[in-house]
Amino acid sequence: MKLKDKLSRLTSPGPRTVPALVTPSLEREAPAEQRVHALRSMLGQMMTRDLKREPVPAASVSRVHELPGQVRETEHGRVRFVERFCEPAHCHGRVPVSHALRADSSLVAKLALDPAFENVDMRGMLLIDTETTGLAGGSGTIPFLIGMAWFEDESLRVQQLFLERPGEEAPMLREAAARMTKATCIVSYNGKSFDWPLLRTRYVLNRVAVPAPPPHLDLLHCARRVFKRSMPGMRLQHLEREVLGLYREDDIDGSQIPAAYLSFLRGIDASRIAAVIEHNGSDLIALAAVLVALGERFHEVRSSDDPREHLSLAHLAMRADDGDRAWKFARAASTGGMDAVAAEAYALLAHLSKEKGDDAGAGEALRTALTHCNNDEEREGTIHLALAKLYEHRLKNYALALVHAAQATNAEGEEASRKRVARLQKRTSQSALL
Repeated sequence: MKLKDKLSRLTSPGPRTVPALVTPSLEREAPAEQRVHALRSMLGQMMTRDLKREPVPAASVSRVHELPGQVRETEHGRVRFVERFCEPAHCHGRVPVSHALRADSSLVAKLALDPAFENVDMRGMLLIDTETTGLAGGSGTIPFLIGMAWFEDESLRVQQLFLERPGEEAPMLREAAARMTKATCIVSYNGKSFDWPLLRTRYVLNRVAVPAPPPHLDLLHCARRVFKRSMPGMRLQHLEREVLGLYREDDIDGSQIPAAYLSFLRGIDASRIAAVIEHNGSDLIALAAVLVALGERFHEVRSSDDPREHLSLAHLAMRADDGDRAWKFARAASTGGMDAVAAEAYALLAHLSKEKGDDAGAGEALRTALTHCNNDEEREGTIHLALAKLYEHRLKNYALALVHAAQATNAEGEEASRKRVARLQKRTSQSALL
């Protein structure tokens, strides 16, 4: 079907009457470029009408007198900016935000399990967070607020780009892209799974060049590795309360943000947009504070930290091939006074001892782990199996290996356990004859 025929269908009256959106510039004799431009404009108007579901006068939609910030005419078009600064002494909860400038890139690389951060200048980080018309993502979701923050000297500059009308995204996206290209790395919270894929989709749909992102540090992944044993939830607000010691007052809930924006578009209520912008700004500042808190915990063992966090940090250090750091955190976890944590910590110490060639030390750590199992049969079985393997393959003490193998059935299954016990019985008998 020809373009003109398709457009005629769009403009013809249907079940509900839609005002004609096509101008004479779409006549066949008009240049192709002009027709495409008019078509884009028409589609943008259609998307806006669909979001509003009913025609709303432009003056009612804008409500510019109620919106924070100011509109600037950029080289790419009209964009509303909202900006603020956090001075060097500013604290988010009990954490000085400017301490994020001290982030050690080598530690960040281990926290992120990403060697790309080894030589990154963290002082050039860009904190980023978006607010959208939906929480599920997809091509129909629009990021109507792009929040960014970066350090200028030791002050944190928070800059937010607000979309007053759907269909006018391109200037906002270009402004965000220009800032991204100046950053040494991106810092977000769930940005790898949500914010960045959504932004990339919007760049493509708006035919704006997708910026090549620098290394991306998703603090949600780091927080899960460190706090999964000690915290029931991993929302950013959970970390603020439990880790940063900050409680937000009168904060809009994230689930209410899409409705607040749609209400603004329909000209019903623009008052909640300020709350949305404040929420987004607080999230950006929280990112810097969480980075500080994670770095401080991973930098050295602190007796005031939760033993469960020590254990998580030990596992993280081991995954990052930092055996010395893993040993220190595992040792701290083993003496923290929590049996379940101590049992796992001693098992980890045994593994690290084996890697260093200290088989006797590994055996001692595993035997100590057994004393902390507190009648946990599954954990006991796992440790007995580790001892059976250690005595059989490393220490060549088949009699002790048999003792532990007989108690490890629930850890490896009846058939595998039967074969192991039979093999050890045979080896024990052969050793007795020598």
